[in-house]
Amino acid sequence: MGLQDTSSHEVSRVMRVVEIRGGPQTLSKGSLVELWAFREVLWAFVVRHVKVKYKQAAVGVGWAVLQPVLSAALFALFLGRLARVPSEGVPYLIFAMAGMVGWTFFSTAAGSAMESIVVDQVLLRKVYFPREVLPIASVGAALIDLLVGLITLAIAAGLVGLRPDLTWIALPLPLLVVVTFATAIGIGFAAVNVYYRDVRYALPFLMQLGLFVSPVVYPLTLVPSTWRTIYAIVNPVAAAVDGVRRIMIHHSWPDFGISAGALLWAAILVVLAYAVFKRFERGFADRI
Repeated sequence: MGLQDTSSHEVSRVMRVVEIRGGPQTLSKGSLVELWAFREVLWAFVVRHVKVKYKQAAVGVGWAVLQPVLSAALFALFLGRLARVPSEGVPYLIFAMAGMVGWTFFSTAAGSAMESIVVDQVLLRKVYFPREVLPIASVGAALIDLLVGLITLAIAAGLVGLRPDLTWIALPLPLLVVVTFATAIGIGFAAVNVYYRDVRYALPFLMQLGLFVSPVVYPLTLVPSTWRTIYAIVNPVAAAVDGVRRIMIHHSWPDFGISAGALLWAAILVVLAYAVFKRFERGFADRI
């Protein structure tokens, strides 16, 4: 009898009961606690995304190197050599690469996160887990590309005589800005995409527009000084790209005021996007 009581106690201790309620959902402490409880599921989806992405690719993770390098090379030819766009005193190829690394991550992460709910719609009907796990996992998987891109940029910078510097310890700040912004865009658009599939056509167009709206292929200094600060804060990609360039190319500290403002704005967007996601979540199963 004592053995049965012990076994029952062990089962009750490890058993986790999930209560699913219908009706409109809201962003709450409970939803964040639940997301943390499913962190192992989140990690499993991140690993799955990485494996699926490169499983049948001949070049594999090499695309994380080729994409920003080839894009930077094209911009170096047409904008650097022909249009004579300023590159802040460094070879335009390195200048463009420093911008493309962050932008490539942002566009890849946001686009993948936007499609995540629709792509994995079968799972939504079979297994319960917080639905926001899917877009967040897509952003997490894209971090591999970001890391590889940064290593490639560091090697390319070294080849032209730009060595690592103490300022590199500040690199996590602009990276956190762009990751937070990509998470906000990915979560928000993922929810809307379930209801309106036009999003999958609109977002690529917005990304193409954003490439030129953001100082990816031109320096932030081309923006009038009167608007530069507010521009870099409202568009966190601008703050992130400029921060990476300052740190890895110019060996100077990023503008901490702009970076902090951009990070705060990106964090606010995450909260708003998450609230929209939870509001729309109740209709996912009926819409996909």
